[in-house]
Amino acid sequence: MAVKKKKALSFEEGMQELTVLVEKLSGSELPLEESIALYEQGVALHAQLEALLAQQKKRIEMIDPDTAEIKAFEGNENGVS
Repeated sequence: MAVKKKKALSFEEGMQELTVLVEKLSGSELPLEESIALYEQGVALHAQLEALLAQQKKRIEMIDPDTAEIKAFEGNENGVS
């Protein structure tokens, strides 16, 4: 079976799609196979969204209040500096 490539989702589109998947999984009695397929889609989408956040995090710039210079964001693993 050929795999269709989807266009790149924006973060907002991805979150909306993930919300729909969660609602489908939590709101009804689905057959096991369908539930597993939706779960797999959700995990893959979550990974895409995490990658998007990581890319955008690199773009964040902060102004140093002491020098008024713009410097690159320097956070730890959790995104907190």
